[in-house]
Amino acid sequence: MLQIYICDDEIEILNFIKKEIDNQVLIQDYDMMVCSCYTNPIDLMKDITNSKTRRNLYFLDVELKNEKYDGFLLGKAIRNIDPHATIVYITSYKDLAYKTFQYHLEAFDYIVKDSEFKLRESICNCLKSIVSQIAQENIDPIEYYTFKTGEKIHHIPLNEILYIETSMRSHFVIVHALHDRIECIGSLSDIEQQLKPRFLKIHRSYIVALDKIDELDLKNNRVWIQGNMCLVSRKMKSKLLEALNRVL
Repeated sequence: MLQIYICDDEIEILNFIKKEIDNQVLIQDYDMMVCSCYTNPIDLMKDITNSKTRRNLYFLDVELKNEKYDGFLLGKAIRNIDPHATIVYITSYKDLAYKTFQYHLEAFDYIVKDSEFKLRESICNCLKSIVSQIAQENIDPIEYYTFKTGEKIHHIPLNEILYIETSMRSHFVIVHALHDRIECIGSLSDIEQQLKPRFLKIHRSYIVALDKIDELDLKNNRVWIQGNMCLVSRKMKSKLLEALNRVL
């Protein structure tokens, strides 16, 4: 069962979110439950630090009025304890997605504190999307790399990703897959941590799928993947060879 934690220092909003989640869980018979609600993020951190459950779902207010945590800092602290958590942000402002890069966060969704009708509808759609993702993971054992571009969430099978490179746009990367080429906000160093050990950052501008490398040209500091050239830094040559021997 998916455990849900809610943190919002506006008690009316907090109660409304809990009520709507409880209603959707009851009506749709979702395999989830609201575990706890908080107006103080420090209390939330204490509880999840002592809890053994992981991969939880968190609804977090962005504009928390706390000396230690705003919503993004709280999300970062949660990720340190619950790395595979699903985080949904509740905010009064629409254009805050870019700030997740500053804190190296991946949010599942942003719900705007608008009218009660729109807030209810957003919570309903968000839960439906989460349940759909969980169902897909349970049916299909293929591993996916999940990321968001604008309002769209992408799930690309790891075995289809060829390489990832930095974009000309600051703080963006380009994911090259068998059937897609998608630009999204991201950091190569953070992405490498998510994709190890099948992927390796071989250059400050490239992460490659080790099993997709067609040709090594280490004399000229490069590899080839389906006709595409990726650079290899000098210091990564030996690590690349070690990784290839280990994985292939």
